[in-house]
Amino acid sequence: MTMLVLVAGLVLPLSGHVNVAMAQDNEEVQSSQAAESRGETNPQSDLWRQARESHEGYTAVDAPGANVLMSSDGETFRQVRMGPVSTYLPWWLAFMVGAMFLLHIFTGGGEKLGNPSGKRFPAWSMFDRILHWYVAVLFLILAITGLSLLFGRALLIPLIGPEGFSAWARASKFIHDWGGPFFVVGIVVMSIAWLHHNKPTMMDVRWLLLGGAFGKHLPAGRYNGGQKIWFLVNVLAGAIVCVTGVLLLLPGIFEDRNLFQINLIVHGVVAILWIGVSFAHIYMATLGAPGGIDITTKGHVSSEWVKVHRSAWYEEAKDEAFYDESEKTPPPEDSEASARTA
Repeated sequence: MTMLVLVAGLVLPLSGHVNVAMAQDNEEVQSSQAAESRGETNPQSDLWRQARESHEGYTAVDAPGANVLMSSDGETFRQVRMGPVSTYLPWWLAFMVGAMFLLHIFTGGGEKLGNPSGKRFPAWSMFDRILHWYVAVLFLILAITGLSLLFGRALLIPLIGPEGFSAWARASKFIHDWGGPFFVVGIVVMSIAWLHHNKPTMMDVRWLLLGGAFGKHLPAGRYNGGQKIWFLVNVLAGAIVCVTGVLLLLPGIFEDRNLFQINLIVHGVVAILWIGVSFAHIYMATLGAPGGIDITTKGHVSSEWVKVHRSAWYEEAKDEAFYDESEKTPPPEDSEASARTA
């Protein structure tokens, strides 16, 4: 009985507040309905409607777009970012990986050249090798961090959880922002330094028209048509990605927020297309033409490789070839001779 009295003492005073609040709500609804029937509008509704429609107001902040409380264009950007960009572009990457896999299956990953004789062709200077790996390593780092920022919410959160992704996203953003300018320098230097090697010739046109002949090894110079196309992709895609990337680091220069959003979309789309094409380059430099990676690591390559893959270069530079005993692989011993020796 005592407990009931205490509960009643606590609840009954509150019932008055509830009744008053309900009465106030009813009065506000009736007042709003009466105002609408007279053709009047609610000032709060008008304010919210103007904000949703991106009407300009007044602010003491002197910055582009600061006088717009809500930008409806942001929803359009979100739909593009979370729609076509996040839906279709990953399929491009998957397509390129699948294409390289099928190419490897059907071609066998490049022909075997036999035992090297030790005769080598000088190809790249130390400067060229350092420049190549400088750009390549930064490209991979920026690709990983950029893809993490673009697709990480869908792919990484289920794997490492929200807290893990939050830490990784912060690190990726920092690395991407600070690594970008160094990458810009590498792309500019590479475009200038290697331009004279990548001028197209009629031999390259024929090579491209025949698609490299898929294993028949058409005549090619130091750089074949495919490599020159890759260089052109690096120059054009690099220019777009680098310029848009620098602009993203300087958002204050955009007078219109829409321009910033378009710049961000262009940066991401071109970068992903570029990454997809790079899969073909990586494959051809490793599994597709075994031995060719020596050019970027040692600066020289075996004469057997040059004679098969770059026959025109072989004829032009055979006088420059040299012997390196450390690269020579002795032929296997004859079985009968081995038996006699035994």
